[in-house]
Amino acid sequence: MESRVLKRLVPTDAVALGAIRAAICSFVLLEVLLTDFVDLGRLPTTVMRPTGAMQVLPWKFYDALVTPRGMLALKFLLVLSLAASATGYFTSVSTKLAALLFLFYEGLIRSFGHFNHDEMPVAYILICLAFVSCGDAFSLDETWRRVRRHTGDLVYGYPILLMRCLLAWSYFSSGLIKLRVSGIGYFNADNLPNLAIMHSLDNLHSTHFQFAFWLPNLHWLATLAVSLVILWELTFPLGIISRMARRIILPLGLLFHFLTILFMNLSFPYHVAAYAVFINWPVLAQRVTTWRRAKLLTKAEAAA
Repeated sequence: MESRVLKRLVPTDAVALGAIRAAICSFVLLEVLLTDFVDLGRLPTTVMRPTGAMQVLPWKFYDALVTPRGMLALKFLLVLSLAASATGYFTSVSTKLAALLFLFYEGLIRSFGHFNHDEMPVAYILICLAFVSCGDAFSLDETWRRVRRHTGDLVYGYPILLMRCLLAWSYFSSGLIKLRVSGIGYFNADNLPNLAIMHSLDNLHSTHFQFAFWLPNLHWLATLAVSLVILWELTFPLGIISRMARRIILPLGLLFHFLTILFMNLSFPYHVAAYAVFINWPVLAQRVTTWRRAKLLTKAEAAA
């Protein structure tokens, strides 16, 4: 009974979990490769304010790490562990090392005052992948080390369900926090234009679009837009249990993040990358293969 319900919710084979591992780790690897760690290493440790578990480490450690050479060493370890995780090489070790180093790196940049919640769902997903059998398929371990797959659906299905719940909670809790902190005032027609213009005037973002200055002229649209966003965030968990809901919610999510770039200069690439956990990769691969075969068959018939 439990297995039957799980199969209706998520794919339950090793290939699906392995493909998610490859997609998530490849994205984080790309982000790390494109990030300049040397610039971070030039910051003085005197401005650091370690929080949480980061306070356990001694200042001598940070003095040695937060240098151009030290940050390059951290980047090398991150790239090595993420590349091994993405390809599924010694997966049980590499995924744990990648999750630990990524968490440490995120804690390090937040010790310098950086505040952003975009990376958190992927951080939780990396932790989840570190403790499940995500290297049993779609991996070098399967090809070279002949890893044996587990029997049963729960081993591969439950991690996927958990990762979908983690991403859904990120959106759902965002909607709840907006309502708890701002209440009904969040729907004020001036709120969205003010927030968008504020982000467009600062210098803390990689993009500098000016579409936010159109919003005061679309005053009537602001409350409707905010209401739709809150509704979308609060109903995101429906995507866990309903395939039809996913077909609506996920495209709306892509549209939402695209519009936040244009109007607020805020990008959430990690959230968008985490949508990979909602893709049934084996089914997608099968459909692409079928489409390609049909296309080749059509060309052959046309040539004949």
